[in-house]
Amino acid sequence: MKRFAGLLLLALVILTVAFFIYNPQVIENIWMWLVGFIGYIIYFLNKGADSIKNLFKKSPFSESSDKGKESSDKVPLTQLGNKEPDLAHLESLFNKIQGEEESLSQTDLTVLRYMDDGKTTLGLLYVDGRFFAYTLEDTHRDEKISGNTRIPEGRYPLSFNPNLTELTQRYRNRFPWFEYHIEIQNIPNYDLVYIHIGNTHQDTRGCILLADGVNAASAEKMVTHSQKAYERFYQSIYPRVSSNTPLSIRILNEDWIKKAYIKSTTSQAIPQT
Repeated sequence: MKRFAGLLLLALVILTVAFFIYNPQVIENIWMWLVGFIGYIIYFLNKGADSIKNLFKKSPFSESSDKGKESSDKVPLTQLGNKEPDLAHLESLFNKIQGEEESLSQTDLTVLRYMDDGKTTLGLLYVDGRFFAYTLEDTHRDEKISGNTRIPEGRYPLSFNPNLTELTQRYRNRFPWFEYHIEIQNIPNYDLVYIHIGNTHQDTRGCILLADGVNAASAEKMVTHSQKAYERFYQSIYPRVSSNTPLSIRILNEDWIKKAYIKSTTSQAIPQT
């Protein structure tokens, strides 16, 4: 009986290996699913660990000291933590420097970077003047380290890369609506910079990741629901790119926030006549 069970197990192993040999695309799909699944496990483990730490950090004075303060799920960008940024506050802040920068509605796509912890950059993507998704990139470096450095701020044209790369083929196998990657072009000292799916800085090599959720409080900054955000972005932008409609993306570094606060403080200090 044991011999029969052993032979049966061996036959199943041989059949499984043969199946993957003749269907290699299945391995790619399973691998991408496992990467995403592991990312979510790490996210929830970190979140649970943070919750446990907060329980032990609470003091009997913390509740009383917080009384009378207005509670809100929306906070200024300078106090983001793991909460969703107040987009109305953000847009109001950005409007304060419109004399120095173009308004959000005057460009096709705008990425407003707001946080860089030395490993990861978080930002917000605006399309045609409206908030569209969260963004995640590599950190800033004065000297570029290939595959670990975000692109410089600036304005760059968007197009699609017509080459059938390994990454493009994986996306085609996974998504029936996908054709070619949207590429950010004409970046000095960079090439093959795409806008695509991912959760942490380990999923990007200088590219921009899109997402519908963000966790800035964890030890490793990450974004969530990336596939959903990317599909919405791709189906909105790719028809414009493929029709050769001129399209550009403007990227601003975090110092736009400091400029806005300085301008706001200066204007308040100047007496009105």
